[in-house]
Amino acid sequence: MFAAEPSSMGRPRFRVVEPHTASFGYSMRARVGDVVAVGREDPDMPGWFWCRDGAGVEAWVPRTHLRIEGGGGVFTDDYNSAELSVAAGDVVQCLGEFLGWVECLDGEWRYGWVPRGKLEAVPGDVH
Repeated sequence: MFAAEPSSMGRPRFRVVEPHTASFGYSMRARVGDVVAVGREDPDMPGWFWCRDGAGVEAWVPRTHLRIEGGGGVFTDDYNSAELSVAAGDVVQCLGEFLGWVECLDGEWRYGWVPRGKLEAVPGDVH
């Protein structure tokens, strides 16, 4: 499905060059100060840790959003682990870029993460 290009509201935009399908049908949501159990680091994506929240929800979390203390972590930023399914040609707004992934909004205002390697900068936007 083709979505209209989102208004950038001053945010950089990216065009999807390779489709991405979300890996999980759920997401972990956290607020600053929330605590999680921190598990293994992803060997293919250094800086991403498999975490479990107090409700038992497990997801990958970037170290940029955590203060890791022993086997636990405290969120230093609000976080939502949702991945965004996108098709080639879609345009997304960049909310932030962390450790090889881009936090995005699509043309229908859906939120989620997309691997940076599947995106290219929209010419003329500031990145």
